[in-house]
Amino acid sequence: MKYCFFVNRLVYSVLLLVLFSCTNTENNQIDFDETLKITDSLSQFNYEKSINILDSLQSNLKGLTPQQNALILFKKGEIYYVNDLFLEAINTHKKAKDLFINLNDNYNTTRSLITLSAANLRFNNLEKAQEFALEALKNASSLKDKRLLAKANNLLFQLHFTLKDYPKALEYIKKADNIFTNQNDTTSVIAIKSNIAGIYLKQKEYNKALLAYQEALELGKNIKSPQTIVKLLNNIGYTYIETEQYASAAKFLQAAISVNKNISVINGAPYKGLGFTYFLNNDFVTAKAYYKKAIEIFEQNKDTPQQIQILDKLITIAIRTNKPEEALAYQEKRDALQIKQHTKETERLLHFSTVKYKAKEKEAELLFLKQISAKNRLLYGSLVAALLLLLVLLGAYLYITKLKAANKASELEQSLLRMQMNPHFIFNTLAAIQNITLEKDPVKSSNYIAKFAKLIRQNFDYVRKEEISLEREINMISNYIETQQLRFDYAFKYILNVAENCDVKSLKVPPMLLQPFLENAIEYGLKEKKDGGILELNITKENTKLCFVIKDNGVGRSHQSKTKKSKELHATDVFKERLKLRKKGEEKSFKIQDLYSENNEAIGTKITFKINIV
Repeated sequence: MKYCFFVNRLVYSVLLLVLFSCTNTENNQIDFDETLKITDSLSQFNYEKSINILDSLQSNLKGLTPQQNALILFKKGEIYYVNDLFLEAINTHKKAKDLFINLNDNYNTTRSLITLSAANLRFNNLEKAQEFALEALKNASSLKDKRLLAKANNLLFQLHFTLKDYPKALEYIKKADNIFTNQNDTTSVIAIKSNIAGIYLKQKEYNKALLAYQEALELGKNIKSPQTIVKLLNNIGYTYIETEQYASAAKFLQAAISVNKNISVINGAPYKGLGFTYFLNNDFVTAKAYYKKAIEIFEQNKDTPQQIQILDKLITIAIRTNKPEEALAYQEKRDALQIKQHTKETERLLHFSTVKYKAKEKEAELLFLKQISAKNRLLYGSLVAALLLLLVLLGAYLYITKLKAANKASELEQSLLRMQMNPHFIFNTLAAIQNITLEKDPVKSSNYIAKFAKLIRQNFDYVRKEEISLEREINMISNYIETQQLRFDYAFKYILNVAENCDVKSLKVPPMLLQPFLENAIEYGLKEKKDGGILELNITKENTKLCFVIKDNGVGRSHQSKTKKSKELHATDVFKERLKLRKKGEEKSFKIQDLYSENNEAIGTKITFKINIV
């Protein structure tokens, strides 16, 4: 380490010494070119030093031409991009592009446009990415530069792939494929073939996908790149899994493992694929062995999402092989990882949003400053200052308002979760499952453990979502009702009526909307009936509204039990507050009605409400 540090310092010092000692134009050009080469070698492992060298070059090299200055900015932008500093890359390449335009350097202008498009695409600024890519495509066409033309087409492929416009994405990537094939750039052709196969997979055209991967694999044998071969073997194996050709899938995944062993590389993907292959063939012992090997590798690589996926399969295997304790152990581990992943993802999104906001703010500021002329700067200076102050105050007000709303939403989430998963419900359900286990019915016990575990996972997964599909909401409440029926030994029936005009997959509703009222119907109405209880849920669609009716034939709401009444009111208040946060006036449609017989005897409760679906 000390030796490497000394060498780096020496190279840096010698470079600066040469820069300060240059006196003539010819030597300047030589030193300029050599410096750019040095920054290329440093950019991957010490980008900060590369930037410092370029800054020193820009400040100290005598007789720096406008072309050289533009090239320095271009090189800095490229270094920022390869190190995932996309905001810095965008700002630097904009300056370089403007300089190249002034110099009528169409070639380097197009290169800057390509990086600008790629950086904006990574920044999820799709409109800007498309604008720069189309401009680059136009320039590359006029230059008749095939490599730039291929890169522009590849960017447009990535853009349309992100937008899930697969036919258009395929059109652009095939153009890039033709260009690179003609140039004999094997590495680029392999990448493009893989991208083509990826589009066919999205379109479920598996034979075409396999053909594209096979073409890439044949090309890969010529460039002697084991890592590329392994990636292609994995992709082919997973594609065969999609086509249910498990023997072929196992063959290619085993081949990937063999190649990895030859180059001493640890890769969990083929082990995961083999685990899934044997899982689908109901060979749970072999599947479990491969999944365990895969999860060990992903633990070493700290790949949390992959661990969660494998643990889901291990839970299923444990349940199917009648090992409830093992299933619960895997579930606990999976839930811990899920919480960790959720926290990490939240932090990442928050950081991404902050950086993106800064980029937008910077872009708006630059645009605004360009519109101010030299003559009226003094006049508008005070106006800008006042406007900025107003924006700060407005921003502070909006931030505080947003923070209050977020805190309110968080409180409602916690209240909702406490209502959904109260200890009384959990302990009674576990006791019921224990009774089934004691009755020596392991299959039934495992099924209810799975249902109960799924119910808990659904509650935690859905509570922070603003909306889920009606299908998921129905699945969750059905799972909840089945669990409650187990608790009360099927003393009541559950009837679900969904109108034919309700597309449960596309319609969106707030999560965990119905469960509090279903629970109230069971706990305060049907619980007192020994038999003959009926819980009915009707869902209909009226124009732009989704209508819900929950009805039971229980003993009716108790006017004597203050404890039960307060709990019911609390659930209703939380429900109304959730609807108020949507700001659609839906809470006004909520009605709760006591049902009476002709003899004025309580015969149940009816709840109705409507939500907007547009």
